[in-house]
Amino acid sequence: MGAIMGLLANLQVSGDLAGLVKEYMLGRQLTDSDLYRYLSGLSANDRMAFRQWWRVLNELQALCTDEPVGIALGKRIRADYVGVLGHLLLSSEHLNDALQGFQRYQRLLHDGDRAQISAKDGWICMSWTTDYGASSRLSDEVLVVGVIHFIRTLTADDALAPAMVDFTFAEPAESAELADACGCNVRFSQKTTALYFKPADMLLPVQQSNPGTHALLDQQAQALMGILPAEDPFTLNLKHALLIAIRQGQPDIGCVARTLHLSERTLFRRLKAAGLVFSDIMTQARMQLAKEYLLEGRLTQSEIALLLGYSEQSAFNRAFKQNTELPPGVWVKGQRG
Repeated sequence: MGAIMGLLANLQVSGDLAGLVKEYMLGRQLTDSDLYRYLSGLSANDRMAFRQWWRVLNELQALCTDEPVGIALGKRIRADYVGVLGHLLLSSEHLNDALQGFQRYQRLLHDGDRAQISAKDGWICMSWTTDYGASSRLSDEVLVVGVIHFIRTLTADDALAPAMVDFTFAEPAESAELADACGCNVRFSQKTTALYFKPADMLLPVQQSNPGTHALLDQQAQALMGILPAEDPFTLNLKHALLIAIRQGQPDIGCVARTLHLSERTLFRRLKAAGLVFSDIMTQARMQLAKEYLLEGRLTQSEIALLLGYSEQSAFNRAFKQNTELPPGVWVKGQRG
């Protein structure tokens, strides 16, 4: 078990979580601390190893002995701390769509174990595998309370709660606070971390649903998931940096290097070591998004060119034809038969 725990410890979580902890510490007037200074040195594009994340939570709990920080942080989760994934879920149609999206794209938030959605004993069960071993108690509290809080945000129903929640760790001192935060019966020392919902809850509408925005964000999430084969920290950060560069209309190595806090020379060296060519992976990202936008059919070619950071439609058309050997319009007709 120790080796498996070590595997999870070295995997990565999103640097967005540093902002969550910083906001909490700011509210508690804990900015004059080594922990706050450490977190201030991180950016949303940085990744933390799980072992670093666990240490952050442990140090935070030592500073805040008056309340369980895992629960407090979970209650503060919002879309800004979940990146593209959070905004994708906010634009979903129903709760079921949002949970399926979370399952599909959860690796954008963290590496390691994935959420699984399944029917179990008359409930809809959202559970996490343990292929990489157990996480820490505080980390699991942030995750579960955060999911429940975000679901309440999605549905605009502060009283919405699972029917039951399972944790893998032994019953802690804050068990009563956990049950109150979850709004339901909580069990400990279970085989998996799991939330159980009534099937009818899955049909609850998401209050900020926006099909157009959802389609675009889903395409961007797919692009992030698919453009690079490896899942090491560098390539995961690179995925985010490529998307940021495309969104800012600056799909060049300078923008990507700045986002990654690297010099262009260092980024070139890192790419070479990974067997990657910048122009190839940027083109792959742009073309994947372009094909999805074209097939979806809502945007004009001029709008697609603008979204992908091309100076004009003719530049986009040339790049697309060079990549596919067909003009965009001809390619779309061929795909649709």
